[in-house]
Amino acid sequence: MYAAAFSARRVRAFHLFPKPIRTFVACNMGSNPTVSDNKVINLSTVTKGDLETVITSWGHPRFRADQVWNWIRDKGVTNLEEMNNIPKKLRQQLAEYSKPTSLELASELRSKDGTIKRAYRCYDGQLIESVLMPYEDGRYTACISSQAGCAQGCVFCATGQMGFSRQLTSDEIFEQVARFAAELQHEDVVHETKSKQHGRSNRLSNVVFMGMGEPLANYRHVSTAINRITQELGIGARKITVSTVGIVPNIRKLTTDPNMPQVRLAVSLHCATDEERDVLLPANSRYGGLDELMGCLREYIEVTGRRVTLEWALIAGENDTPETARKLARLIQKSRLRKDMVHVNVIPLNPTGGFGGNPSDRKRVNDFVNTLEKEFGIACTPRVRRGIDIDAGCGQLKSKVLEKESQEKRLKGIVMDDATSESKMMIGKEFTYDSAINIEEEDFEDPEFEDESSKAESVRLLNLVKATTIDLTKLDSQ
Repeated sequence: MYAAAFSARRVRAFHLFPKPIRTFVACNMGSNPTVSDNKVINLSTVTKGDLETVITSWGHPRFRADQVWNWIRDKGVTNLEEMNNIPKKLRQQLAEYSKPTSLELASELRSKDGTIKRAYRCYDGQLIESVLMPYEDGRYTACISSQAGCAQGCVFCATGQMGFSRQLTSDEIFEQVARFAAELQHEDVVHETKSKQHGRSNRLSNVVFMGMGEPLANYRHVSTAINRITQELGIGARKITVSTVGIVPNIRKLTTDPNMPQVRLAVSLHCATDEERDVLLPANSRYGGLDELMGCLREYIEVTGRRVTLEWALIAGENDTPETARKLARLIQKSRLRKDMVHVNVIPLNPTGGFGGNPSDRKRVNDFVNTLEKEFGIACTPRVRRGIDIDAGCGQLKSKVLEKESQEKRLKGIVMDDATSESKMMIGKEFTYDSAINIEEEDFEDPEFEDESSKAESVRLLNLVKATTIDLTKLDSQ
């Protein structure tokens, strides 16, 4: 019923568009959730075939589509005015029916280590996150989201704490990567680092599906996006990592799927016993527990010949002791996973407001790593936490954006029932955090009044305002 109504809305909208655009939309009925305006071509995600369909339908030769495509993919340009070898008429037509992006930038934070974290607002208001991480060896890695929210419920994860909203489309996934790739090529986000001075390449080199959501629970759209990332952006499959909490049926699908590029697989393990893992990762029991998961990973290694990464968030005093490392090693041995085909990645916990755990200190990290490597010969690497000063962990920026928006709504709606009409006019006016001012006592130390009644009225109004507004200094620290 929903699908029928959905299609009907699109059919009714068809008459609004010229024939070339109707052709484009007809070829892409499943790619966009709605046709709400003339801007039906997203230059960040349009395929070369779709671009050719539209441009040749307008009467332009096919090579014009190649030229526009080269601007978008090879030069990272979506601003039509910069496409100086494209005829003015074609640029005007594209301007009327295209938009540079579909994801609206809601917030961006930049860390002192060069990490960039963004919150994007989707067409329906959902917020998702993307992170770009530069490394001293010249690599740029994009960490992207596959879902709005997450249904897996991992208790230490900010995204898991907020619940699941919906799947992202393949276009929404692809655009996160395409925008970072384009901006790097266009030198919009180049970092002045030591390696930059020695010839850092302005190309996106790696992609990790470690942002919001469970990638293997959105298998079809993730697979489509990965194919486009490899084919259109030139990022090799071995440079792409898909991280999962352990969706066993889809790990098995990934193992034999001929349509999925040979990406790397990472599993968020974090615990070596079912009792502990059921608490931290409720999805553990849903998919058969550790025996089922580890057996599935053994099959994956045997069939694909590719190494598996086991991810381990070190939580102080909970899963960071040498004895816990030994439990993990024995689990790997019991599951008959080849030591040379397993790599353990440990990283101190990224604290979130909804979980009371703390990150392990350097000594405990080193002890854990040394236990695995020296006692059992299992490769283990401590990962560097990036963007800590900007809360770059999964779901943390979205939480802050939502909290700020909620505070702004409350600020806009503050009106006291017993205020005079004059004070209602003052307090009821809309204002935002950026334009608000702090009211301090010293601002009123030596005022001049015509008489005592005026002074008394001013004091009354000042006390009324101070009693009915939120302390904005608390927002400055967030």
